[in-house]
Amino acid sequence: PGHTPQPAATPHSLQRSDFPTREPDADAGQGEQIIQLGISQQQLISGFRIGYVQCDDFLGDAPSQAKGVQNVLQMIADSRVLGMIGPWTSQTTFAEIPVANAADLAILGPAQTNECLTVPEPSCGAGKPPWKYLNRRNNFFRIAAPEPLQGRALARYISESLGVKRAAAFNELGSTGTLMIKEFGDELARVGGKLLFSQDLPSGQTNFKSFLTRAKAEGAQAIFAVADYRDGQCAARAQMTNVLVSDVYFMGADSMPDWSGGTSEVAKKPDRCIADAVENANGMFVASSDVDLTHSQDAAVVKLVADYRKAFPNSADIASYTFAIYDCARLLIDALSRAITANGGRIPTRAQVLSAVAQGRFTGVTGTYSFDAGGDALSPMMSLYRVENGHWVYVKPIDASAK
Repeated sequence: PGHTPQPAATPHSLQRSDFPTREPDADAGQGEQIIQLGISQQQLISGFRIGYVQCDDFLGDAPSQAKGVQNVLQMIADSRVLGMIGPWTSQTTFAEIPVANAADLAILGPAQTNECLTVPEPSCGAGKPPWKYLNRRNNFFRIAAPEPLQGRALARYISESLGVKRAAAFNELGSTGTLMIKEFGDELARVGGKLLFSQDLPSGQTNFKSFLTRAKAEGAQAIFAVADYRDGQCAARAQMTNVLVSDVYFMGADSMPDWSGGTSEVAKKPDRCIADAVENANGMFVASSDVDLTHSQDAAVVKLVADYRKAFPNSADIASYTFAIYDCARLLIDALSRAITANGGRIPTRAQVLSAVAQGRFTGVTGTYSFDAGGDALSPMMSLYRVENGHWVYVKPIDASAK
């Protein structure tokens, strides 16, 4: 830091990632590939060549907090590292934030959706969100929408696109489900609708007759089912034919389908939710925090997807959050560029890069991002999926920002 710009031939490692670099997590393994593509599109900033080093935060077949922290400590020890992309999971992120925070190392999160990373909810427990308990300013910024905002996005869609004003919900996901249903109800109320009632049910519930009977009695136009795909909540969809009228909508959290293999793969394989819904699966829909670009008609996005597939032809398919990782890489490059300019053309400090991330506004391929004090994107985007002909298919993007 403080040196004049070096010739382009002299590398300066400006960013690192903390993703699995191999199987077993194919989704995360695409992270390093898309970051390499993003950097290849802009290899120089004010005469400095961007360097990139990938780290692996898996031990065996699972992400490891200890390995993630070890990676961060190695980054901190290398003065050339000015920013970090990742890690892949929320649990690893909880352990890494305080360590990186002590060194003003900015962390850009593409896929971490646990609400307790950024939002001070009573149910989160001690030490969460991390920024609330740190003596220094927040250093974690995510572009993925926190899980509870799925409720807001779905309520916005059914009210604006389907004319639904009255809905009922059930919850098998505990405190996260409670927050999701609250966002759902708040958004309905904002547009003049109403969440008629919500009911907590035990995980794995298979008989929904009582819930559905009440929903019918109160005039529900839609059912919001919050549960994991292993819980069998889509049996409620099958049972609706015996209780509710046929035009009552059924929607769920993004845990309702089995996304293993990525959003592009979800339409190609058997799915328990669809099976549990029996003959009534068509028309169910969910919101996902991933922004699926594989269906975009925008010329620049179509080219980017094609460039990725050309550069990495051995990738079976584009995984979830691949282009969110790309946007994190480009966002960090943008912040580095602005920090170098603000520092008179010299390599900035990590604190200066952190400020540039926190204060910037970046337009990427998955959305336009600036951040609140807790590190959440002010205008997060999500994707809507619906079952058609017995398969999950992409429908459209949804703006999940507050209004």
